[in-house]
Amino acid sequence: MRFFLIWIISGLTSTTCLAQLSELYLDGISLTYDQVISSYQELALENENASLVEIGPTDSGRKLHLFLIGSNPMKDDATLQDIANDKAVVLINNGIHPGESCGIDASIIFAREILQKKILDDVLIAIVPVYNIGGALNRGSFSRANQDGPEEHGFRGNSRNLDLNRDFVKADALNTISFYTIFQALQPHIFVDTHTSNGADYQYTMTLISTQKDKLNPVLAETLTKDLEPFLYKQMNKKGWPMTPYVNVFGNTPDKGFAAFLETPRYASGYTTLFNTIGFITETHMLKPYKDRVASTLAFLHVMNKYVADNSSDLKEAKKKAFEFDQQQNQFAINWTLDSSKYELRKFKGYEYSYPESMISGSKRLKYDGSKPKTFDIKYYNTWKTADSAMLPAYYVVPRAWREVAYRLQLNGVIMEPLKSDTIINVNSYYIQNPKFSNYPYEGHFPLRDMEVEIKYQQRAFLAGDYLVPTKQKNIRFIVSMLEPKAVDSYLRWNFYDEIFQQKEHFSPYVFEETAEQLLKDNEDLKTAFEEWKEKNPELLSNSYPALKFIYENSVYYEKEHLRYPVARIE
Repeated sequence: MRFFLIWIISGLTSTTCLAQLSELYLDGISLTYDQVISSYQELALENENASLVEIGPTDSGRKLHLFLIGSNPMKDDATLQDIANDKAVVLINNGIHPGESCGIDASIIFAREILQKKILDDVLIAIVPVYNIGGALNRGSFSRANQDGPEEHGFRGNSRNLDLNRDFVKADALNTISFYTIFQALQPHIFVDTHTSNGADYQYTMTLISTQKDKLNPVLAETLTKDLEPFLYKQMNKKGWPMTPYVNVFGNTPDKGFAAFLETPRYASGYTTLFNTIGFITETHMLKPYKDRVASTLAFLHVMNKYVADNSSDLKEAKKKAFEFDQQQNQFAINWTLDSSKYELRKFKGYEYSYPESMISGSKRLKYDGSKPKTFDIKYYNTWKTADSAMLPAYYVVPRAWREVAYRLQLNGVIMEPLKSDTIINVNSYYIQNPKFSNYPYEGHFPLRDMEVEIKYQQRAFLAGDYLVPTKQKNIRFIVSMLEPKAVDSYLRWNFYDEIFQQKEHFSPYVFEETAEQLLKDNEDLKTAFEEWKEKNPELLSNSYPALKFIYENSVYYEKEHLRYPVARIE
């Protein structure tokens, strides 16, 4: 695929220049979508080492843009892979929630200021100006009821009312498909997603979600915790924007302590982590003035750029070693639980609070007093331990009939080898037991919340064109996280295989009665199992159906596909 510079500037009036637009945030005004794109178009025209490119469609009908800054002139016919080749890549994503617009405005200023400096040869900066275009176009003043400005802003849902920061696995939105194109081509070393928080009140303007260290590849986790995070916190403090980890409390107060946010693969930084990219979510505080939220985000982007510029070789080497580490593993974690026995003692800059009577309900309500800052000693729980892990097979087998899954795997760079002919293969199959689904829709799905699995060794017939997915490949973390059924955000949990939960054939009790008698006569193991079942379930013997159902489901007549997860394992 080829990407070309966009030359036509639209949305700027003859009396409005980029400098004027980029200062509107000082008055609590956020840029419209058209003003944002026009600003980047102007920057691209003025700088030969910058380019604004169209990537692919979004649900709004408008193309997703990407702004690139490098050390060399941008060639019109260069691919993203060409541009990113052997560089330390920083990918900045803005406006996934367009009501949280501080990153949208900050990134334009950041790009302009970076272009005024010397760009190192081995660094590439890539900026998504506005990810959720439909939400940005759905502009108003009231959808962020708890937020102090800007005067107007976009809406959280996209054109299909999807929260795009829950879509990175299921990819219901065209925006997500286009993001895959960007991410897989650039293979970034650092990912930054800009947001504004909800929740408690406190003194900090900037809070930060880092890729959860216990989910991250250990090679990169060491870089993150021992070098990168300390640098970010120290430098932000020097710039007058002290940070704290994202204040992950709702319905409580921060002085009671809180846990690190666990960003599973449905979220932006949870997805990027699966490809050994260190991710960050900036969360500016909703109650701070808009100009401060923009300024602190801008400061963070400069601090991050400074780190990457000074450590580009080390970042590239760490990512290379992380993929090498993955190739030596025979199992991966797929679920995590908080380890409440481990915590850090931290100083937290909050406010005094009280519980006066609510004028609305008459009950007690929480009220922070912003005139009374107070520093609390808190416990910060930042360790998540493995709750479930999966041993790697030699191959997964993905039937081609489940094309939505195969398509998403291919978009994410997974190597898949189609079978050349119909083949009988000895495999291990998962059978899903006691599935429990959400009883209310969540982002267009009814996710599978809980299940038990049973593994059966069996011969299965696969068809020409079904896919063998070798586990000795680069993106194994993504493969395991999507194909292991119990993984926290697997394709099974996101309803890609719901057809298996509906039985297609059945039996008529009055006809099957004689068949059941014969089955018990011919199969001693079945007879023994049936007798044990009767002893355990005497209350079910008042009519014949439950007994016949047990025999049917444990006989050759019962369909093998019912509750069988289609993806198989070759050990």
